[in-house]
Amino acid sequence: MPTTNSTSFALAASLFTLTLTTYIYKTHRRTSNLTSIRTSNANDISHIPPCSTESTEERSAPVAVFLGGTAGVGRGMAEAYAKHTNGNAHIILIGRNATNAQAIIDSFPKPTAPGAKHEFIYCDATLMAECKRTIDDLLQRLTTINYLVLSPMFVRSFHKEETSEGKEPKLVLLYYARFKFTRELMPLMQKAKEAGEDAKVYIVGGPGLGKRIDYDDLGFSKKGYSFWKVRRQFPAYLDVILQEFAAQNPLITFIHAYSGPVRSALADNLEWPLFRIFFKVFFELSFPFSHTASGEHMLHAMLTMAKHPGVWSIDMFGETMPEQKIVVATERERKMLWEHSIGETVAPESSTS
Repeated sequence: MPTTNSTSFALAASLFTLTLTTYIYKTHRRTSNLTSIRTSNANDISHIPPCSTESTEERSAPVAVFLGGTAGVGRGMAEAYAKHTNGNAHIILIGRNATNAQAIIDSFPKPTAPGAKHEFIYCDATLMAECKRTIDDLLQRLTTINYLVLSPMFVRSFHKEETSEGKEPKLVLLYYARFKFTRELMPLMQKAKEAGEDAKVYIVGGPGLGKRIDYDDLGFSKKGYSFWKVRRQFPAYLDVILQEFAAQNPLITFIHAYSGPVRSALADNLEWPLFRIFFKVFFELSFPFSHTASGEHMLHAMLTMAKHPGVWSIDMFGETMPEQKIVVATERERKMLWEHSIGETVAPESSTS
């Protein structure tokens, strides 16, 4: 009969073997097709029709906007897009870190095509007033947007906080800012589609990973806030609201993607040192992608997998997810979430108008 020590050793060895096998499998899967993914991305971009030049020279280069493009998967997608277009696109990074943004832009291939340029716009997307200022600037300066990539996130703590506008910043970044940018920049995407160009919204979240929405407590204001409650439901918020966006905009492509764990400095912002250490260790044990590899997979999904208008649900390898995993809302539920979202994303200065 085995001793307690030998049983413990056997259990530990089994767990180690399982962990190592999982690591090797995931690492192999993530790296073995990365070269082909990169080749596909370069080929796909080369076959995208050039943008119209009928009105201004600026429109001869495709326009790609990255909210949250200075870190993580947003950065990876922006870098991959710049590389495969040889810098010949109008790329706009939106975020709070101007230093990171400039370093990323400096790494892009230098543009040579008319209208191609790379720029950074500062925006604290936890504030609706800042979102409105940025959106108004884009609406004034741009004639079209071809790709709108939304991946902002910043975590300082897991308890409820409030911005100067009285909103919970994590919830704003996870959902409300993404809703506001999508809804209010939609006219520029519709113009791109009318001109025969690509028009795609790409949101990094968790398709199919959310629990059912509590429609009696939208915004988590009645039954109490907790980060874990938000984390369980917000992916379903995105699943449902994109269904409504697609119903209202049948010519536009909407993509909800689970990028998987991506190496970033997100845990560095946690206010408690013990939490920072714990989550860094936990994160590494989950075998994360580099932002570069994830960016290539996610760009592949945006360019290749999402072939036609509607809502696409994408996994960490840039492949489509089974439809039965996605929360499908009724028209009434979609409308409830839509009206709630509009009310929550009004900027303070326009709330009395």
